[in-house]
Amino acid sequence: MKNKEKKYACIGLCPVCSQGRQIITRENRTGKLYVLCEECESEWRLPQDASDMEKASSGVFAESTLLTREELAEHPWSAYLEGAI
Repeated sequence: MKNKEKKYACIGLCPVCSQGRQIITRENRTGKLYVLCEECESEWRLPQDASDMEKASSGVFAESTLLTREELAEHPWSAYLEGAI
């Protein structure tokens, strides 16, 4: 039996490093959502800002969990997911 690969809540490719996926992430301590590049760890407070390199930060958020598409299904930010209808 194969492990199912997680389908993370990806909204695009990072404009900072051009390598990592931008994934909607939840800060564990506060529950606050933000966007994180899985490669360079750039962060954006809002998904609508994630294409703007000048709005990127680093190290603002504490330990966090990458969200899956299913976990974000009922949240307004699901509209930003790649391939969202």
